Amino acid sequence: MEGNPVTSTETPPTTDVVPVVSQATMALFSQMAVGIPEADDGEAYENIVMQLLNAEDLDAFNAPWDTDAAAQLAGKMLKIESMARRASDMAGGLGIYLVVKGVRLDTGEPFTWTTGGITNVASLARIHFTGKLPAIVELVIADTPTAKGFRPQHLKIHSLGVAQ
Repeated sequence: MEGNPVTSTETPPTTDVVPVVSQATMALFSQMAVGIPEADDGEAYENIVMQLLNAEDLDAFNAPWDTDAAAQLAGKMLKIESMARRASDMAGGLGIYLVVKGVRLDTGEPFTWTTGGITNVASLARIHFTGKLPAIVELVIADTPTAKGFRPQHLKIHSLGVAQ
């Protein structure tokens, strides 16, 4: 047999994070993402407790655990003012997710949204890295889910702030 011999072994399934981009792309992403501040757990707890202490109806009591925030923001013009990063252990991602804060332009209400979607995280990392906050964006969610049941998201960028 010419060349290198090939052997095979059984490999048990794991929950290891599997890279979805090349090492070079991941290095570039990491260089940009490292500048996004880490999320403050204390602030998260403060926000949850304040929401509960001010709750006046069932929706308000359940709001801190509402995982449908993206659907409520979809199709709306959003002014993204800040973001923070958290480590993610979800397989097939970029290793972080972002906590994004801003204002809905249609109502003037503040929003907090978390995203781990690859294109959203990459876009937001670039916006933050280049100092282009605030950014006016529209969250677009696909009507049709993927085979795995996810509804892909992306940001339609309408305007970017002046570099600071």
